[in-house]
Amino acid sequence: MLTQELKDRFRLYFTPINIPGDYFTVNELEGFMHALVITPDLIKPTEWLAAPFYGDLTVFDNDETAKNLAEFLMDCFSHYTALRHSGALSYPYDLKKLDEAMFDCIDGWAHGFWYGLSLRMPVWQTPFIGKQAAKNDSVVTSVEVFRALGDDQFDTAPLLAKIKHNSQGDIAESEWKSRLIINLMDAIPVSVHTLQEFGRYIIEKKQQELNLAEAGGHSVSA
Repeated sequence: MLTQELKDRFRLYFTPINIPGDYFTVNELEGFMHALVITPDLIKPTEWLAAPFYGDLTVFDNDETAKNLAEFLMDCFSHYTALRHSGALSYPYDLKKLDEAMFDCIDGWAHGFWYGLSLRMPVWQTPFIGKQAAKNDSVVTSVEVFRALGDDQFDTAPLLAKIKHNSQGDIAESEWKSRLIINLMDAIPVSVHTLQEFGRYIIEKKQQELNLAEAGGHSVSA
């Protein structure tokens, strides 16, 4: 999660912003940064700096505002990168303590995380994607958890049908969607871990390939 100092700067720089499309909450920003730093593909700051404002670049029209926001967001990115490198990066919420306030925090975090994943969706598509085996692939299913929580255009009807089929007892129709969301939230910790480990594996694999290529080049030149 963000440090208290970064949260204070968030309130300082984000509160005065007035744009039609609104901007991330602090929970959305935390989820977004988490996804950003585990993505095993370079995402340049020019690609994501406007993301917390849903792509609205007008917020950067003022030079001083642009400087403050850019520095703040890069500091957030550096903080999360340091957490990843130290092995301290993990999902921050405990569902055992779920109440209305925490529900809103988790919901915001998941939306931000999904936004971050969506910037490089092809890297999360394992070799099974598009095949029958994709239904049982842990990376694919983990991405789908966040797609269902964060993508307003995602069709959750099949997921609702599945939990209805697996549930017992009389449940009011109005409660099914809430039950689905709780089930999805319950799957977040494992899904985050799965995606984080997959990202780490890809990063390490790329580094090994780079090391081999450099070693080969040195052998030829020698």
